[in-house]
Amino acid sequence: MNRKEEENILSNITLLFVEDEEIARLELSKYLKRRVGRLIVGKDGVEGLELLKKYNPDMVVTDLKMPGKTGLEMLKEARENGYDGGVIINSALSDSETILEAVDLGIVKYIVKPVDTNKLLEAMNELALHIMKQKTGKVIIEDKYILNRDEKKELEDEIKSKVAFFIKKYTGKGPKNIRVFIQGKDINVEAEETLTAFESSIVKSNKNHSLVDYNRKIFYSELKREFEKMIQESTDLNVRMIEAEPNSKKNVDYIKFSFV
Repeated sequence: MNRKEEENILSNITLLFVEDEEIARLELSKYLKRRVGRLIVGKDGVEGLELLKKYNPDMVVTDLKMPGKTGLEMLKEARENGYDGGVIINSALSDSETILEAVDLGIVKYIVKPVDTNKLLEAMNELALHIMKQKTGKVIIEDKYILNRDEKKELEDEIKSKVAFFIKKYTGKGPKNIRVFIQGKDINVEAEETLTAFESSIVKSNKNHSLVDYNRKIFYSELKREFEKMIQESTDLNVRMIEAEPNSKKNVDYIKFSFV
């Protein structure tokens, strides 16, 4: 994922950053502020807990060992108060007991200091994707686009039209009905009643289904590039046809594409 794509996802996130070391807090704050939608900064666990209660951020990045209230103590109290956001721990400590306690509190990532900003950004982006999927009910395509339900349906309808046009253009017989489902990076298509008059006559006596299925599979295989290109026009993303499984007994073609 490139930086532009990361910013597109992280720009939807409110982040709380808690660090007691002033220099580390100032330097990393500057880095984080350019990458998230909203940055809230706390100087220790006590202030961090107050900010958690006030802003309910999507994500927390916190130091572990801090005066007054440690990062784990802050998070334990936050969890008890109902906070369910994602958490990334930055700490010089890496003992197994601490890590296990962090896991019990639902810490998603544990990064050992000195902080590698590339690893931190990678962890943040992975967590942001999860947050957007789980909390907002949105769909992420190729880690670039965030689709709400209406946008998802609109794209599915557009792909449906492309599939119908493609099949009719190259076989002379358009499907009676098409179902399109976008699931993560996959596009699942079910095209119903696609058999031509000639194909229907061949299987009329409940014979030759394997022959018709084989021929239709060759049809999709030979025109794979054209089909992919047509779907790409709807998404502005690279698309690959993963499989085409015609079923002449049910008169349904099952087709799967994937964003790559």
